[in-house]
Amino acid sequence: MASTASDGAAPATFTAQQLLLGVLDLIKTTHSASELTVERLSAAMRQPAQTFAPGHFGYGGTLTPEWGYGLEVKKSGSARTRLDLDFIDTTSNQSAATTGICKIDFDRFASDLQAQGFVRKTVRGEHGRIAYEQFQRNGMSVIVDRIGEASTSPQEIAHACVRHVTLD
Repeated sequence: MASTASDGAAPATFTAQQLLLGVLDLIKTTHSASELTVERLSAAMRQPAQTFAPGHFGYGGTLTPEWGYGLEVKKSGSARTRLDLDFIDTTSNQSAATTGICKIDFDRFASDLQAQGFVRKTVRGEHGRIAYEQFQRNGMSVIVDRIGEASTSPQEIAHACVRHVTLD
């Protein structure tokens, strides 16, 4: 069987919305992170994944002038398989507004996970600050880090966007 992964092809081009929806589609049909293969990721994202090393594959690139991304699966085929989607602020001061990556905001993403049967738990850190949100279903865990859309108004600070997703 031929692999759907590409080692030398040009990097895939995505929007943040496509990345988040693709990850949600993948999660919907996954019962354990150990099921994640290059073929399943490629099918969910509708573009061939790039192989980085044995058991390590995914995508990376630029979304906007301020934001890049990495979507990768590590340790595929093992009990420690893990998927990470990370939106990366590429500005020098690391304070870019997330408006360009927030078409699917945190509330929508969380709602979609809960509709898939995940139970939500807010994990708090010092002074009651939200550290991250954890969603669990039948032994599978999805951790979502959120970030305010911008720091220019109370509404933008309060509007949460997805910054990082981990499935393990």
